Amino acid sequence: MQQRLFLGLLCTFALALGSPAAAQEASGSWNQDYDPHVGAVGLSAGMSSGTGLAFRWPAFPQVMMSLAGGAWGNSDDLAWNLGVEAHYVLRQVGRIRFLTGPAFAIYSDDRDGESNKNISIGVGVEYLLRPRLSTKIDLGFTYLSDRDAVYPLPQLSMFFYF
Repeated sequence: MQQRLFLGLLCTFALALGSPAAAQEASGSWNQDYDPHVGAVGLSAGMSSGTGLAFRWPAFPQVMMSLAGGAWGNSDDLAWNLGVEAHYVLRQVGRIRFLTGPAFAIYSDDRDGESNKNISIGVGVEYLLRPRLSTKIDLGFTYLSDRDAVYPLPQLSMFFYF
């Protein structure tokens, strides 16, 4: 089921990147005074900070927070996850944001009754595709508690800012 969600998110990225909208491409910037891009809702996929529905909001002037999670399966075999990440905005130029920060996620599967805790720290880039649509790609060094190992893992997100 997680593979289907990832493929759906990947198709959404492809459609958003491939659809022409010349009038919208010329406008939009993170630094607009009249449109501060305060909060966002979207989709996120990855092991660093959760897979599923995502919410994003500014916590402090240079810090963005995200909460992501989802559940799938039936009542006998329910899997769920919940993750949170904090991003310090290193640089914000035009339509690009450079980010760094930690992330934490819990993945649970009823089959084994255990929860896997993932802790990550990494860097990322958020790109404003349209005036309110952005995509974010992170690469974090993630500790996976079920494997007791650290891996560099990507986290992909797409947000609509309101």
